[in-house]
Amino acid sequence: MTERIKLMLHPKKYQTKPTVDDIRFNINKEIIKNPVHIAIHELAKALSKGQTVVSGYFEKDGEGYIHRRETHWKHQQFVALDFDNEIEVKDAEGKKVKIKHIEATIDDVLHNEFVKKYAAFVYETFSNKPDHPKFRVVFIFDKPFYSLRDCKNTIINLHDLFPMSDKACKDGTRLFFGGNNLHVINYNNRLPNETTLWGDIKGIKPICPPKGYARISLDNTSKLNNSNSIQISNNNKVSNSNESVSILNNDKLASNVQLIRQWDVQSLVSVIKPKPIILYNYHDVYNYLKKQDLKLFLGVNSNSIYDIFHEETVPSGSVFQSQSGNGHWLYRCHSTSSNFAGTIFQITEKLTGNSFVDVRNFLMDVYRITIQENETQKRLREEIDSYKYVLQSEEFPDMFPNTYKLFKRYGFFEDLYILLDLIKENLPADSDDPRLLFYHSINTLAKRLMRSSTNTGIRMNFLTFFKMIYKLDESEVPEKLLHMQLVNKKNNKHRYMNSTYELKTYNYDFFFELDGLCDEWLAKGLTTKSMNYEGILRNFGREEADRVFPQDKGKEVSELHEDIVSMIERETMKLVNKRGWATEKEILENVKLYFKGQKRLKESLMKRCIGEMLDKYDLERIATNKNVKKEMNITDDVLPVASFPKLIRKKVS
Repeated sequence: MTERIKLMLHPKKYQTKPTVDDIRFNINKEIIKNPVHIAIHELAKALSKGQTVVSGYFEKDGEGYIHRRETHWKHQQFVALDFDNEIEVKDAEGKKVKIKHIEATIDDVLHNEFVKKYAAFVYETFSNKPDHPKFRVVFIFDKPFYSLRDCKNTIINLHDLFPMSDKACKDGTRLFFGGNNLHVINYNNRLPNETTLWGDIKGIKPICPPKGYARISLDNTSKLNNSNSIQISNNNKVSNSNESVSILNNDKLASNVQLIRQWDVQSLVSVIKPKPIILYNYHDVYNYLKKQDLKLFLGVNSNSIYDIFHEETVPSGSVFQSQSGNGHWLYRCHSTSSNFAGTIFQITEKLTGNSFVDVRNFLMDVYRITIQENETQKRLREEIDSYKYVLQSEEFPDMFPNTYKLFKRYGFFEDLYILLDLIKENLPADSDDPRLLFYHSINTLAKRLMRSSTNTGIRMNFLTFFKMIYKLDESEVPEKLLHMQLVNKKNNKHRYMNSTYELKTYNYDFFFELDGLCDEWLAKGLTTKSMNYEGILRNFGREEADRVFPQDKGKEVSELHEDIVSMIERETMKLVNKRGWATEKEILENVKLYFKGQKRLKESLMKRCIGEMLDKYDLERIATNKNVKKEMNITDDVLPVASFPKLIRKKVS
């Protein structure tokens, strides 16, 4: 069977590059509504006929919305490297302009060892000219990425191998416009998304600049704090000039910038003189590195410095410690033209253009950090890998269909994979407490899941309810960790302490019970809107509500909510007793309330109480089809021919 991949494809075929209005009013609005499951040769044909694609695959979130944003990105198996053969320089007036700078032709790429082995095809863009080649090289991953961060890191590694390609192509929401003139390499070629690949290819020679094209030397574009500048005169010839640049104050110059750019570990170690340290997981590594004095790392004596990324005559950069009390150092450029803020990680990424993983390893070498795993950590890592294998197995949908249906609907599998990777980074160093604990704030988890904090909180509660993760009560949290959490709550003036979660080992019996619980959830018509203390209390009882929401233990339902739920139940039974069935829409329309926000509150309470109501009045919620309509004598004047809502009716034994 022909292999197919999922992405978003715009149906219109363009003969020239789409205009700004085409992109704004046509492509941007329509492409996100057009997911495709397409064979590689069909994709190649579509791109060479001028169709536009988005490299990632997007789905609706739990609220039913879909946008071309990273928060809606689900997975990705396609990437194209863009070769424009241009560089951005400054003209005589200091404005940024792009000029031709040939570094790779189509023929260079087609004969490259890596491309021949891993790329599927190449297509020319509409701007391609014989004397100015512009084209894209398309790679298909051997399996989809479900972590956007991992996907970006892999694409960054591609850019490291082909530094002349456009670095913006790592964005999973990026539009790739079509073109013409297809060059097929091998439709069966696949690029492994395993990180081990990059260690195997370091010996491959990069593409050499083609003969016969003009070169521009960039060797003098970044001396100490950019004391030279590239300028373009009226005849468009590039020249180096330092006539108008004064000698800058050395106290405000970052003298280590060139060492960082050159990846010079030994020189940085001799300057910084760090003490060797042993840490036990990557979370500790990240925290330790962010606490290192940035002034020492950059090589400055002042908190106010000349920006390390762009030329300037008045210092706009500042080095400071975060006011959150975590001891982390930050660098910020305050200029409007080159605004930047970040930790030691973002600084090094931007200066070197390398991936986050490579930057982490580089900084670990600079600060002489060694990670040491104990036997407990090794065992826990193996357990996480085996758990992930079960969730990703081809047999899972057949063995546990209700779990697969429910978790697939809301994208919870992808969330679990990300959480499992996060837990692996933070394996406990204490062998006396071998639990798989993680205790990041909702904001931190939201960044990793690439969702809003509110949506992330709902999803964590969802996973807690289904016992995929366990939310610890205060009495269950290790003493040192509890103290740290309480201090963090006080310092940040939070209402609640950050939750501490535990992941346990799961077997067949667990998944069998989970599948039954998912079946019950689906039968009751519950959604993520039901996932709150009141929703769990009404549908599954006080004990379950207290387990999922330990910080709300014993919380009572408000009188207003009780009154509205009573009205919902009353209107439901009126309709069911009168004609044998009701729809949620009708019920809510018959519940008359007169205050701002009443419609949203009614809809929310319907989702919280529906399961409780079905049990209380011996009702069931069923899907509608033609046979059901016929069986219940539902005519077209009551429910239109094309209308098939869920029905609530007396349970049929």
